[in-house]
Amino acid sequence: MKHAGPVVVALMALVSLDIYAASPKPSGFLSDYDRLVEGEYLEAFWVDLSRIERTSAPRIQLGEIETAGSKNHKGVSVADCVGWLRQDLLASQMISDDASAPYRLDLAITHMDPGSAAKRILAGEFGAGHAQLQIEGRVIASESGEVVAECAERRRSSGAIGVQDLAGDAGPHIIEHLVSLISDDVANELVAAFTKRSGM
Repeated sequence: MKHAGPVVVALMALVSLDIYAASPKPSGFLSDYDRLVEGEYLEAFWVDLSRIERTSAPRIQLGEIETAGSKNHKGVSVADCVGWLRQDLLASQMISDDASAPYRLDLAITHMDPGSAAKRILAGEFGAGHAQLQIEGRVIASESGEVVAECAERRRSSGAIGVQDLAGDAGPHIIEHLVSLISDDVANELVAAFTKRSGM
């Protein structure tokens, strides 16, 4: 057991290195994919700074989470993803259920696939069986109804090249982890965009 510590540390490092950001694929949820550029945290982000008011404590209401285009899989449902996404985002510092917030964040889970455990074990290092998740979002000004920001993020993982699947299909757990990572990126990107910085 004295070697368990280093083994666990090594495995966790392998898992963290095995998650990749990929270019989001247009689903039709956003109004203009061509204007998306790489943000501070997200692979694809756009914000119209002339239409937002940056404050020291910005507030955004969490709105609808659409799931059109996604389907349930063995061990993980679209409803699971919605629940994880809502829970993670509501834990952030600026997103809440407050209907009086000046902005609303609407989201869509446009692709969710837990992949294949068998393929990950056999050839995960070559990209086989990867779990994949894409989430898109748009921020709307509550008063005007105008879209002031849009984002899209797609991530994939082979579960430490199949190691996580040795104890059973890790696909659902990988998807849950990808939801958490994307939620963090969305929340951090919005904080960076909507928060008034010193000297501004």
